[in-house]
Amino acid sequence: MKEISWNSVIWQAIENLKNLFEGKMSKGSGIDGVFKTCEKELLALKAPAREIDIRLFALALYCDKIYNYYFFKSVTFSRFAGALDFLCFERTVKRLIGENNPAMIVFWVIFRLSFENSVPQSSYLYLERKMKYKSLSLLY
Repeated sequence: MKEISWNSVIWQAIENLKNLFEGKMSKGSGIDGVFKTCEKELLALKAPAREIDIRLFALALYCDKIYNYYFFKSVTFSRFAGALDFLCFERTVKRLIGENNPAMIVFWVIFRLSFENSVPQSSYLYLERKMKYKSLSLLY
């Protein structure tokens, strides 16, 4: 399935970011380099622009929560600055749930990795359950 390939590009980008900040990768490329590589790979996989944007938005949310200081200093931050809040995330997730879009799996994992500790539980538990349920139904 092509969506699985698109999602795996994001998983690899997250792994590259971890390696970058653990010193296992050259810091020359930085966050901007990871985003550029990710976007090139998604284009090579012939992902539609909308699907690329959704996945890069999820990656931006991850960077904003986990590597905030470095992400804020990156050029990529200016591309996503207006969208980096929980309400925008929530609207996007609700749209993805309604469309039964496989990108929802990326959002659910990003959510678990970054939002859990920064948003009150009452704000996210229902949304998390819906994403989990819909994501599992996509896999089986």
